[in-house]
Amino acid sequence: MANIAFGSKYFIFSKFSSIPKTSKIEQDRVNLKKEFDELNAFEASEELANHLEVGKYLESKAYNELMASIQSGKAKEQDKIKRYESQKKAKQFKDYFKFKNSEALKNHLSFENSKELSDYIILEKLVTSKEFETQKKAASDQKNTEDKKVNELKSLKKSKAVKDYFKFRDSAKLKEFNTIANSAELKQYLEQEKSKGNTDSKQSGNIKFYFKFKDSPKYKSFLAFEKSNELKKLNDLEEYVDSADHKNKLSKAESSLAELNGKEKDFQQKKKSSEIKRYYKFKNSQKFKTFLAFEKSKELTDYIELEKYLASPEHREILKSIEDKEKAEAEKKKKYEDFKNSKKYKWYISIKDSEKFNNLKKWELVFEDDFAGAKLDKEKWMTRYFWGDKLLNDAYAMESDKAFPTDGKNIELGNSVLKIVTRSEKTEGKAWKQPFGFIPQQFDFTTGLISTARLHRQKYGKFEAKIKVNYAKPVNYNFWMASEKNLPHVDILRIEKKKTHVDMASHSGNISDKKLDSKKAEFTGLDVAQDFFIYTFEWTKDKLTWKINDVVVNEQTQNIPKEEMYLVFSSSITGKAESTGLPASMEVDWVKCYQEV
Repeated sequence: MANIAFGSKYFIFSKFSSIPKTSKIEQDRVNLKKEFDELNAFEASEELANHLEVGKYLESKAYNELMASIQSGKAKEQDKIKRYESQKKAKQFKDYFKFKNSEALKNHLSFENSKELSDYIILEKLVTSKEFETQKKAASDQKNTEDKKVNELKSLKKSKAVKDYFKFRDSAKLKEFNTIANSAELKQYLEQEKSKGNTDSKQSGNIKFYFKFKDSPKYKSFLAFEKSNELKKLNDLEEYVDSADHKNKLSKAESSLAELNGKEKDFQQKKKSSEIKRYYKFKNSQKFKTFLAFEKSKELTDYIELEKYLASPEHREILKSIEDKEKAEAEKKKKYEDFKNSKKYKWYISIKDSEKFNNLKKWELVFEDDFAGAKLDKEKWMTRYFWGDKLLNDAYAMESDKAFPTDGKNIELGNSVLKIVTRSEKTEGKAWKQPFGFIPQQFDFTTGLISTARLHRQKYGKFEAKIKVNYAKPVNYNFWMASEKNLPHVDILRIEKKKTHVDMASHSGNISDKKLDSKKAEFTGLDVAQDFFIYTFEWTKDKLTWKINDVVVNEQTQNIPKEEMYLVFSSSITGKAESTGLPASMEVDWVKCYQEV
């Protein structure tokens, strides 16, 4: 539900619907920054640079010339092949090749150089050897061993005890028990029982269920089985069967068996061959002698030279070089297209020119503190008003202050949070009194402030702080900015009347002039003491904008400061002073200042 502005006030119907949770705002910012960093990283990545470079290359003259060269070289080699095939069809070669390609000559030539015969003898020696038998038995034994472990695991999984165990382990009641066991409710109950020294405290349904389940026989049986050797054996077997060691052993055994069986089968086939019987008969035939005579002719010599070239490494290397270049270019183009169609690249194209990162691009972080140290960083902060530091080298209070801002004594740091604590305690300090100046005075209350007056000032920009107010009625809580002479002055957050009233204002004029030009606004309906909230102030030359958790709660285009200002976080008591509710504090988780890029 949106805020509705009436004059200088913003009214809110529902703080939950109008102001989003701080945790969501911070998580959304983290997610956006993460995606922005991923975008920047991808834009700067080598893979994107390579993709763009390949894209330029595929459209270049060099690429077109290379592809033309590949096609030209390919055509030359194909022409030689065609010429060879043409010569092969001539009549003087047909008769020669008819005989050369006959089954009888092929059988004879396969034994002429004794290679096939030599292979047969070698294969026979191998298959009939003791070593071959040993290798086959070892591979078979290994396969049986691995199969046995798989079968043993399957058998174990089917056992009733194992089934009961896993059924109980995955049961809703065990999950409920474990949830309660880790709950704050149980922890609180046990602490109460320990402090009371008895067991008569009233138990909730969850607590009763927890103790009943804990003492149940099924749960005890479950815990006992978890420590059993049977479960350990199951887990060990399951781990082994899923392991690379098991898979490698099984694969190696199966591969070895397949290879050995293949060789054994090959031997049996060769053993039945009749080529050896035909070999010597063919060698003394007339046809074969005529064939040998033609092999010495010049025509065949020329043909064979071309054939030799086409079968040579040179020809293969040329073809391979052409093929490799063609393949490389095709792979390059495919890789380019695959990357272009990839989910990551499409994400990049869809988001690179979007407006979702405009805010991150717009602002540059120039000052920050997350208060993670054990002490306040004096390189960033001072703990007294600027003019007290400049003129007195001491802390002082304003004329209307009922609480004295001690010089850092009321500033506490812990768990990455700064606290400005307001206490009921007596102290003495200087107070500014017109027209007398700085006068010693007794105070019944102490408080604190931090300021960047000496160390960081800025004209225009965005200023943010994550703040929680631990509210007490007499205390004012302030996040503000001031210039060198205190005016102009901007209240980013001021809690004075109620914890549901956030005052915002910009003041200009002369510090001694009681008729100041002030533009004020009030945002109501949000209990700022319930949680941390992010208070944002954006300051441009034309506009001032106040936000709470990124929701605009005030805007103005008048009374715009035109000079550098510094940050101040402070608590004070300016109205009716009373100690009820004290000590009270304002907590600051972090503060950040941005300059527009």
